[in-house]
Amino acid sequence: MKVLRVLLVGAVLLIGSLGVAHAAEKHLFYLHGCCVKDKDAPTVKAYETIVQELKNSGLKVTFELRYSDVSDSDEAAHKHSAKIADQVRSLLVKGTKPEDITVSGFSLGSMTSLLVAGLVADPKVNYVLLAGCPVKPSIPVTIDFTKIKGRILSIVDSKDEKFGSCKGRIPDDMLQKEVILETGLGHKLFLQTDAEHFKLWKEPLENWAKGK
Repeated sequence: MKVLRVLLVGAVLLIGSLGVAHAAEKHLFYLHGCCVKDKDAPTVKAYETIVQELKNSGLKVTFELRYSDVSDSDEAAHKHSAKIADQVRSLLVKGTKPEDITVSGFSLGSMTSLLVAGLVADPKVNYVLLAGCPVKPSIPVTIDFTKIKGRILSIVDSKDEKFGSCKGRIPDDMLQKEVILETGLGHKLFLQTDAEHFKLWKEPLENWAKGK
C-alpha cells in the first residue's frame, strides 16, 4: 500500500511539473527599434531592461541586439524578417502551438514584425506592434499590408508623430485589438523603463502573449 501511495504521489508531482513547464513555454521574439550605433548607445540599456523584465514574467524571450550598420534599411528589415519567420516556422514544425508564439517589435521592430506576419501567414500566431503602424518612420520599410496574417495587437501613443493607428491598413479580421495610450510621450513611451510607464504597454503585451 505504501508503494502504491508513493507511486501516486510521484505521478501527481510529475504531472504538475509538466503542467508548469508547458505553461512557461510561451515564446516571444522581441525586435528593437532603429538607430543603435553601438553597445554604448543610450537605448541599449533600456532594451536590455525590457527584455529582462519580459523574461521575468515567464516568457521565453528571443532577442538580438542589432547595430545600425546592419539593421537600418529596407533590405535589412526584409532579411531579418525572413530569419525570424524561419525561427517561427521551426517552432511550429517542432510542435509548438501557433498561439504560444508571439512576435513583438518597437518602431523598426514593429515594421519587421509586420513583415514576419506576411511571411509566416498563420492567423493564430500572435503579434504585438509597439507604437503601431508607420506614418513617418525614420527608416522606411516596404510592407504589403494585404499579406499580413496573425492575431494582432497594436499599442499606440496618441502623441506619436512617427507611428500611429493600424486601423484601415491591416485587414480588419487580423487587427483584433488596438490600445491608444495618452501619456504625451509619443514614440519615446516604448523606451521608458520606469514602472509607471512601462506597465502601460508591458501588461497588454504579456496578456496577449499568454492568450489572456
